[in-house]
Amino acid sequence: MENQSTYDIIIIGGGPIGLWASYYSGFRGMRTLLVEASDSLGGQAIYLYPEKKITDLPGIPEITGNELVNNLVIQMKSVNVESVLQTKVVSILDNNGNKVIITDKGRFEGKYILLTPGIGNFVPNKLGNSQVERFENNGLYYYVKNKEDFRNKNVLIVGGGDSAVDWAAEMINIAKDVYLVHRRDEFRAAEANIQKVIQGGVKIYTPYTLDSLIGNGKIEKAVLKKITDFSQIAVNVDSVIMMLGYKLDLSTIKGWNINLSQDGILIDPNCRTSDPKIFAAGDIASLKEGIKQKLLVIGFAQATTAVNYISKELRPYNPTFVHSTTKR
Repeated sequence: MENQSTYDIIIIGGGPIGLWASYYSGFRGMRTLLVEASDSLGGQAIYLYPEKKITDLPGIPEITGNELVNNLVIQMKSVNVESVLQTKVVSILDNNGNKVIITDKGRFEGKYILLTPGIGNFVPNKLGNSQVERFENNGLYYYVKNKEDFRNKNVLIVGGGDSAVDWAAEMINIAKDVYLVHRRDEFRAAEANIQKVIQGGVKIYTPYTLDSLIGNGKIEKAVLKKITDFSQIAVNVDSVIMMLGYKLDLSTIKGWNINLSQDGILIDPNCRTSDPKIFAAGDIASLKEGIKQKLLVIGFAQATTAVNYISKELRPYNPTFVHSTTKR
């Protein structure tokens, strides 16, 4: 797909942050193109937590990943935004002060680029244990697409972060029995959700690791090994959900001549990268100073900051901030 006209901003990555950035840049009157590598919009929200309740967005008591993405798409379509799917960015070049993205579907030119690819092509962390991973695609999962797949099953969840604890809480009223296994005594999750898991009757094993899975064609038992004395126990399970986090894949971005850290793309307080024409927001962005917070609300704020800054550079005499209540 060839497109020789110049956009004000090209947004790369169609997850929640990219969808919001696309709406907001369109709302601010910029000619906007959204580029997404997969065949659908939504990113991690669709792949990792489509049915899990999100409860840390201001003014929204709870919403699922699917609902959030659907709302963001509706919002984006209320303004003039172009989008292309199944379009993978290969490289980014300079052209007379503009940026040109080279994709497997052609080239697109923009005055500015905003990178919002989440963690890129997210790759789940694995145990590296063949006695566990032989059940991949046959009872062993790295994310949950449909909670009903686990209805009335004995489900074992491995991990100690928010995702593991949240899914344990979600499964309480779905699964027959829920087991939560973590290699440490302390969980790295919101205290309210930890209490929900405890009060919901989830069977918690700490400090344990998943040593092996037993079964003939399907999972029948999980063997857990205690960290402190290496003793083992076996529990009857039908399904195992591994929630050990995801690797940040920067392999493609490394060729784009912008400064990186081990946590992602380095940005300044205005979300600008080392290239003055390229900005970044969301999980891929890494502040030069301060802590990195992988929260949707932080990503939305970063995208808003980047778009406002770009708008001011494109139109210096326009208002820096525009409120929706004054434009509608």
